[in-house]
Amino acid sequence: MHTIPELDRRGLRDFGLAFGAIIAVLFGLLLPWLFGYQFPWWPWIIAVLFGSWALAAPMTLNPVYRLWMKFGLAINAVVSRVVLAVVFYLVVLPTGMILRLRGRDPMQRKLDKQAKSYRTVSRPAPRDQMQKPF
Repeated sequence: MHTIPELDRRGLRDFGLAFGAIIAVLFGLLLPWLFGYQFPWWPWIIAVLFGSWALAAPMTLNPVYRLWMKFGLAINAVVSRVVLAVVFYLVVLPTGMILRLRGRDPMQRKLDKQAKSYRTVSRPAPRDQMQKPF
């Protein structure tokens, strides 16, 4: 379980100002513009309220901050698993199946009963490699 970091006065003020700005930009400009709606007033009112609250009494924003962070952690728990599953099933699994069907084994995992060791001898790097490493 993740712990929510404690914020000082400045951190809570920054949270309130950022939260208000994001509400204004996202719901007041971006989404109405993308979907062709009229520009609403309520996001701007919320942005002004949060901005004023953050400037006047930032320490009282702590419960809102903690609730927002808990919401973010809950969303993270769901979204990260979904994104990882999608990447695995749409990228990694098909790539592995194609390589297997073509008979390729890039990691050289085939068992060889005659081999004494699976160690591969590394080649020493040329001396001038470190002159221009990139």
